[in-house]
Amino acid sequence: MAKLVIDANRIVSALLRDGATRESILKTRATLFAPEYLQEEVGRHLPEIAGRAGIAPRDLEVVLNLLLRRIEWVPAAAYSRHLARAIRALGGVDPGDVPYLACALAVEADAIWSLDLDFDRQRLVPRIPHPDAPIP
Repeated sequence: MAKLVIDANRIVSALLRDGATRESILKTRATLFAPEYLQEEVGRHLPEIAGRAGIAPRDLEVVLNLLLRRIEWVPAAAYSRHLARAIRALGGVDPGDVPYLACALAVEADAIWSLDLDFDRQRLVPRIPHPDAPIP
């Protein structure tokens, strides 16, 4: 079974629409990991996401909780020793992506599930656009 690190944009996409991304998160056989800070990142934007999705914030929280239960959370302490390597690989591109790459290194992920093409600028962990996509 594949080990994938999922980024916040995939969660936001799943919150905005009851579509393929949400279904993929809920049904994938892959083990999903994410840095704990993803919860804070999405939580800060929840009212805005609810407005964009046309959903009451409380209803959106129900969906969010379903999605978050599928993820194994990696605390910063578990990936901190990989941060320097991740910064060297991505820091100049997008510092917000660094924790995801460090998390992927810490859990020895097979890939990072993201549509963010910035991850393609590094060669440590491949990026895939969908959890069922072949892992390079």
